[in-house]
Amino acid sequence: MRDLIVIGGGAAGLSAAMYALSKQLDVLLIAKTLGGKAGWHQQLLGQASPEYIAGEEIVSSFERKLRERPDHVLLDEVSRVTKTAGVFQVETAHNGVLESTAVIVATGVTPVPLDVPGATELLGHGLGYSATTHAPALAGKYAAVIGDTERALRGVNELSRIAEKVYLIVSNRAALVSPLGLALQYRANVEVLEGYRVEELLGGFNVEEIVLSPPHGPLRRLAVDAVFVDLGLRPNSAMVRDLAVTELSGLIKVDDRNATTMPGLYAAGDVTTTFSEHILIAVGEGARAAMNAHTYILGRAPARVER
Repeated sequence: MRDLIVIGGGAAGLSAAMYALSKQLDVLLIAKTLGGKAGWHQQLLGQASPEYIAGEEIVSSFERKLRERPDHVLLDEVSRVTKTAGVFQVETAHNGVLESTAVIVATGVTPVPLDVPGATELLGHGLGYSATTHAPALAGKYAAVIGDTERALRGVNELSRIAEKVYLIVSNRAALVSPLGLALQYRANVEVLEGYRVEELLGGFNVEEIVLSPPHGPLRRLAVDAVFVDLGLRPNSAMVRDLAVTELSGLIKVDDRNATTMPGLYAAGDVTTTFSEHILIAVGEGARAAMNAHTYILGRAPARVER
């Protein structure tokens, strides 16, 4: 049995595993891949150099260090987590059931995809699902944001401070009564397109145009450098929804110690109610979750004596 199992290979999960290793815990990180969204860059038309994302270096460093410790990494998928007699059982797709004293869930979220022609082909080449992550790359450029969530509105406001022009495509203006929505009326370079429907993305290797169907009249084609989509997020929390309290959206409820409602079960990163969508914050969240999991473990497991 392990001291700690970390589920998820993104910034929060890697950080948690590295903290645990630094405390000499017997930790196992389980993930389908390592690195998470830290490697999701945008390549825009005419972009001279690779996009820089703050925090990606530390995530790459963590990934490299963990690959040097293969006994602490398992490339697999977790289907369910249960707890019996104070011990967690982690069910995997290919390696059976593994046990641990504590568990950290850092599985992130999956964005609802844009389902129009060109969306699959242009992903990462001007089409993205996080305006706030990639906003610095849009200095002096044209961008479109699709969606009316708080996350989308934050992205538009951030983009408006640096981009030449920002189009916000929403089904209606109902969501614009929030502080972030109301702030858009003071952004002279933001145009709200209410009731427009996205028909297609155009471009050879990068996004060059977005084709829209207005409520009335002919199709409208906008020349843009990037399109960011926020049609909603699906938290990857199904494996613990029978074990800990989650919101209706699926986000795992955590306190200021990253503890869930189940003792010994912790969560960090975008899959939690402290969603922040920034690598640097995810790194901190992962380390904090591991620190408190360590405290939990110390209170329950006798120290191993090396002979």
